Amino acid sequence: MTFIAEGNKKCRGLTRDCRAVSEVMGAVLMIAIVVLAFSAVALTVFSDEGSMDPPHTPHTNLQENIDRSKDKVQIFHSGGEPIDLEDIKIILNVDGEQAEFDMSEFQVLDPDGNLSSDDVFELKDCIVIDTSSKVNIEEADAIDLYFVHTASSQVIQKTILWRDYGELPDWITPYPYGSVYDSLKKDHWWDPEVVHQIGDGYYTENDFPKNITIYESFTFGSLEELGLSEDTSFSKVILKIVYRIHDQSAKLVLEINNVPEIVYELPKKGNESVTSEFVEKEFDITQFIKNSTDLENIEVKISTTPNAAEPADKEGWIDFIGIHLEY
Repeated sequence: MTFIAEGNKKCRGLTRDCRAVSEVMGAVLMIAIVVLAFSAVALTVFSDEGSMDPPHTPHTNLQENIDRSKDKVQIFHSGGEPIDLEDIKIILNVDGEQAEFDMSEFQVLDPDGNLSSDDVFELKDCIVIDTSSKVNIEEADAIDLYFVHTASSQVIQKTILWRDYGELPDWITPYPYGSVYDSLKKDHWWDPEVVHQIGDGYYTENDFPKNITIYESFTFGSLEELGLSEDTSFSKVILKIVYRIHDQSAKLVLEINNVPEIVYELPKKGNESVTSEFVEKEFDITQFIKNSTDLENIEVKISTTPNAAEPADKEGWIDFIGIHLEY
């Protein structure tokens, strides 16, 4: 009898151990099922088209031009990625009225001015829009352009094509919002009015010491007072300088945000050893000044490092400096 009792205890112990293992295995299996189910759902959700791989937005540089008298807008591809024409939508906002244009409503010209033979807007191509069928731009006071990539639903570029600000001065000079700085005379700032008028008897004047680089710098200040918004685009920018110089080493350095963009020579007039007359010189700087923000950041430097001995009396004078804008 004692033997049987001990055997029953052992059987009951084994039975209890088996039940414990089954509960643990069941819990592990349930967790595994939940993890697999969640993974399947996550894979389905995140592999949905467009969730993991959204449509690519092209990185493209554009330049715009408007001819209000001919109801014509031009958009130039100036760099970056090509764009399928079927993915282009152009929106004009004219005095609050919107007009949309797709590839069936504009022409695309290749770099030679011929109609493009493909369906891609690429480098040096030009989109030409005749707006007369949808909106009148000739009498508009405000015209904004939105270049939309429809495949990604993104605006690639927004541009102010036109604002009727009234009459701008023919030449914008450092007076009254800019500055004129002289590096030779420590912390010397000229009154900007000395370079405001041609032939008024006022001008900057500098001696050129041997082997020392000196310069005069000119800025034009904020244009808010002229009514120009910061994203106003310019179609033409001309820089005019009226100067007299007694040295061949002078150079005009055009800087934007302290980065030298281009260097021009400032020659004397003729072959005279001493120039007694002022020289008037114009430079087309449209490619460097795209909008009013660029113009506010521009610094025009006229620098020189003479090699002649000091008794040669090398000198320079700036009578006028101004910028002419067309937009």
